[in-house]
Amino acid sequence: MNIPKSLRIAGQRVRICIADLSDDDVFGYYSHDRKIIFLSEALEEKELLDTLRHELMEASLCISGVGFCESFEQEAVVRCMDEVFFPAYERLLKIIS
Repeated sequence: MNIPKSLRIAGQRVRICIADLSDDDVFGYYSHDRKIIFLSEALEEKELLDTLRHELMEASLCISGVGFCESFEQEAVVRCMDEVFFPAYERLLKIIS
C-alpha cells in the first residue's frame, strides 16, 4: 500500500509516519501539537488502512476544534466529518489506489 508522507486536512499539512510503536502497545496515534499521525510498522494492510482512517478522524476533530469541546454537539461532529474528514479521506484513497 502506498501510504503518503503527508496529507492535507482542512488546509493543514499532517505528516504520516510509520514507526515502531511496540513500546506504546497501540496501533497508531495522532499528535496534534506536532501535526503527525504515527502508525505501527507491525500492521498488515487492512489494519493499516483502518488505523489511518481512525487517526484521520482524530486529526479532523482536533483541527476543526470539535475535539476540544467540553461536550459534543451532534451537528458539530457531523459537520466536521462532512467538511473536514471525508475530503481528506477521499484524497487519501486516490493517493493509495
